Amino acid sequence: APIVAPLPLTPTMSAASCSLRVLHSCPRDVRAAGAGKKARKKSASLQTRVPPGSAPPVHADDVDVSSPVSEASSTQKDHPAPGPRATQNTPPVAANYGGLGYDGDNAIPYGDTSGASVKITDAMLSVGDVDLLSNASVLIMRGQKVALVGGNGCGKSTLLKCLAGKRSVQDGTVAISKELNVGYFEQTAVSGSQLTVYQEARARMDRINAAEKALRAAEAKCGEESGDDQEACRAADTLMDALSEFDMAGGYEAEKKIAGVLDGLGFARSQWENKCDDLSGGWQMRVALARLLLSPAGSGDDGLLLLDEPTNHLDEAAKTWLAKWIKDSPCTTVIVSHEKELMDGACSHVAEVRGRGLHWYTGNFTQFLEARDERITVAKALYEKQQAEEEDLKDFIRRFSANASKSTQAQSRAKLLVKLQKEMLKTVSAATATVSDGAAGDASNMTLRLAKPPPSNQDQLKLTGATLGYSADTPILSGSLTLSREMRVVVLGPNGAGKSTLLKSIAGTMALVKGEREICDERVKLGVFSQDLAQFLPKDSSCLEYVMDIARQDDPLMREEKGRAALGALGITGTMALRKIGSLSGGEKARVALAGFVLQPRNCLLLDEPSNHLDVGAVKALTDGLQGWDGCLFAVSHNKSFCESLNPTHVVRVKDGKFAMENCYGLTDADFDHEESTGDASSRAESLRQNDPVDETVESVDELEKELVAV
Repeated sequence: APIVAPLPLTPTMSAASCSLRVLHSCPRDVRAAGAGKKARKKSASLQTRVPPGSAPPVHADDVDVSSPVSEASSTQKDHPAPGPRATQNTPPVAANYGGLGYDGDNAIPYGDTSGASVKITDAMLSVGDVDLLSNASVLIMRGQKVALVGGNGCGKSTLLKCLAGKRSVQDGTVAISKELNVGYFEQTAVSGSQLTVYQEARARMDRINAAEKALRAAEAKCGEESGDDQEACRAADTLMDALSEFDMAGGYEAEKKIAGVLDGLGFARSQWENKCDDLSGGWQMRVALARLLLSPAGSGDDGLLLLDEPTNHLDEAAKTWLAKWIKDSPCTTVIVSHEKELMDGACSHVAEVRGRGLHWYTGNFTQFLEARDERITVAKALYEKQQAEEEDLKDFIRRFSANASKSTQAQSRAKLLVKLQKEMLKTVSAATATVSDGAAGDASNMTLRLAKPPPSNQDQLKLTGATLGYSADTPILSGSLTLSREMRVVVLGPNGAGKSTLLKSIAGTMALVKGEREICDERVKLGVFSQDLAQFLPKDSSCLEYVMDIARQDDPLMREEKGRAALGALGITGTMALRKIGSLSGGEKARVALAGFVLQPRNCLLLDEPSNHLDVGAVKALTDGLQGWDGCLFAVSHNKSFCESLNPTHVVRVKDGKFAMENCYGLTDADFDHEESTGDASSRAESLRQNDPVDETVESVDELEKELVAV
């Protein structure tokens, strides 16, 4: 009989200020997201038919994780570990689902999909007074990998929320096949749990965890002394059944599968035993992504993955691995991303949100871009032809509707006119190609002009004999560098090697353990654009209010027109500039943060993964705006194309606990393909500082299996 090492399951990951996206392995529900009166009637009838408490079980951590850190203890109480996952909680029944367009339903819109995985029919979706979709329809079949693309703010993430049951549509229907397990990965900042990386990654492997629990119980029963032979035989039969179920569930392959996912996402073996709460925000996001990919939604034949910007905080190697995982996975996948490489490597179809419609393309993202212009031209020609036909029908109806001999023909023409006008609504959406109406893909044209850098001496900042870390006993990095005006520096190194730690030390937000940090000129003004800046914007302020508050810290007399111009340059125009920040999408919030950033006159800019939350258009606007800017630029990024566009003069290489600056004579693929992923340097140093031993005994998957499963 197998002896399986205890592997405690996970509690909910509680919310905090660190950056991590949270996945939602969503509950099943028999309701479909309908529209208007029909939806309200259907919802009411279902409430009368389904007795209270008979809805499918839901884990408490399947609902939006938004409790503060202080509630962590109560969360742990609700989900003891180790042990089975609690399944007694059921979601509240939301009345009138589908007719109001409100957030927070947490009920998956399961319904009739005519054999498809996802069926959207004549959907209307609005945010405030802005219509995002109108009469939008699409059918996603089993196993398809779909890239959901469109300009920032067009409704991609909002539509994904509708599929995940996080909100509803105002009209039309959204239905998901009842056989599917749904996993939702969204742009949300939470902190880690107190479980280890390995335990958290394994947490949603429900069938394997249940089979393991039953196997332990059967083993314990067989180990009990009993004088009753029949009882002993029954216990042996139960053990054989438990062994069979454990084998059928893939229990013997589980550790190998977990190792493959954690390795692919860049976790060092020594990092598996680190507590999630000790990790940086980017690594916590990877834990959540690993947990989703290992769940039934991420790896089963009946899975549906809904991924909202899954590559944020991933390096190039992890992105390449993720694209291959998604492509090879049997589950249906819908991805919102601005990473061209991910969409090319993983996706077989593209659904474009443009002109308040959904437009379907077969092929990857590159093929979609090549075919898009041709299809737009064809749609424009068809629309002109339909306009001429519409005029002919209207003219006939106008001339002969009162003619007794031709009134029947006029009525027939009237029906044709109604049908034609419905077709014209779809055609005009397909023919839309202007920025104001929603540019195709992420091709919005934006221009950005940074504030002129204040004068300063040539040398601006120095680190001399610097040691970075939490204590002298456990240093993270050491080295020296000098930043000078007109210097463009790119930081290269494995993810987790300490690049962001170096930037924080330069910015002064993290004190040096040893050495000296010197500002060479009192006129030096540092500007920091962090990868999570957009998540800390005031939700109750409007876009314009926030930008003006930031800009007027340096220029109290700055006029509102400049704030509007900065927002408008990034595509936030008209009444959109007056919307509350809390109502914006993740990409729009990043643009607002960038607009406030560029209005501040700074002569030394520190950029920490700026491309993580900015779409292609915004990143291009930023790099174009930096072309003629003559201050000092220091950028941390794993995006090769972004780094190349900065035209770097120097590179800082971070490796093996050292950092050193050298001249840059061009970047190659080898600069971004690092041989090893070292894990999170900050969390390792913190663990050592707290005398938390790190297990480095596991050298291979085979050794791990030998340790955990002995037959």
